[in-house]
Amino acid sequence: MVAHGGESSSQRSPPRSPCSRRSVKRKNKSMKKQILKPENWPDFENLCKKLWGEIWEIPITIKKNGRIGQPQKGVDIYGIPKDKTKYWGIQCKGKDEYTDAKLTEREVEREIEKAKYFKPELEVFIIATTSNKDSKIEEYIRLKDIENRKNKGFEIILFCWEDIVDLLEENRSTFQFYVNDKQFKDKYDFDVLFENGKHEITLTPKYYRKIKKWQLKEKNEKDSLHHLLNLHRDSSLNRQMNWYSRTFKNTNTSMCEFKIRQKNIGSVVIENWFVSYQIFGDHKQVNEARYMPGGIPYSGFSTMKREIITENTFKYQSESDNPLIQQDEKGFLFEIIPLPKNYELIIEWNLKARDFQKSGVLKLIIEPIFEDEVEYISVNKISELKEIEIISIRENIYEIDEDKKEADL
Repeated sequence: MVAHGGESSSQRSPPRSPCSRRSVKRKNKSMKKQILKPENWPDFENLCKKLWGEIWEIPITIKKNGRIGQPQKGVDIYGIPKDKTKYWGIQCKGKDEYTDAKLTEREVEREIEKAKYFKPELEVFIIATTSNKDSKIEEYIRLKDIENRKNKGFEIILFCWEDIVDLLEENRSTFQFYVNDKQFKDKYDFDVLFENGKHEITLTPKYYRKIKKWQLKEKNEKDSLHHLLNLHRDSSLNRQMNWYSRTFKNTNTSMCEFKIRQKNIGSVVIENWFVSYQIFGDHKQVNEARYMPGGIPYSGFSTMKREIITENTFKYQSESDNPLIQQDEKGFLFEIIPLPKNYELIIEWNLKARDFQKSGVLKLIIEPIFEDEVEYISVNKISELKEIEIISIRENIYEIDEDKKEADL
């Protein structure tokens, strides 16, 4: 007999000592601990479908039973294993990490009873659970299995998480899918948020609006008082705008500025990454002159590089391919001029990185504020009154030349 690698049996190494065998067992036990349970029930159901599809050698014909919310008669996954003639069914029970609960006898009894009504009738009913092995529930299911088969019913088999790990190690395709691919990807995570930590934010751009208002003729003193109040409001507004103009050479209060936070919320460093953005909805473009050469905002986020691709598509990426470490974030200021109406803008983002990609959506809720310049139309009768008429709406843009600014100062 020739051993693996071409060595004869006489050339083999001597048998391992009991101490050595214990070391191998500890290593295998450690390996099983490293195979993490799925994070949620849908992932566990997908794992069971792929695993038993490989075990039964029916990767295409194994099926999920209906959709979430429909009655499933105790069966989540079903199929006819290779060389069999009757259906086998699987009930997936996500426990421990999902609900901090264990599989109970009452729960098992309930699922068995429901499975008796599955059509066509089952030959084998498998209960697969992420719950850890428990001798009490295993004994209960063995007794139920004997009882059910005596009554000419289906066979009942329980697979706890440790049993499923054993099956994973024996079925390499599913092992590769779950351990080397699925779990590896699950360690990566990324999100894009506004400064408020949410995925939506309300913007309040300011606009000038000229309107007509119809009013009944009043006494002269009331008209005069009303006129003086308007003058005071306009004067106060002008003083405020002059302050803006002294601070910034060009100021547009219709332009909204907000911060976008790009955060690594996973447990793995994200490398060679960039995020592309696309805006859906009508808006005006911000003048590129507000940015320094190279597209970097004046805000000082010099580690981020801005690149406009099309009118509504652009991307940000880290300069010099700096990685994004765990729980770190990179932010930038975003500027946009919405339209003077109540509506929503959607920003879709797409992260692309080495070994990982993810996409998501941000929402801008636009609620404009209007400074009204009113033209009053006086009428004699109530019947002559009309609805407010909007004459024009314009952005609040304040531009002053240097001579005038010096004079104001």
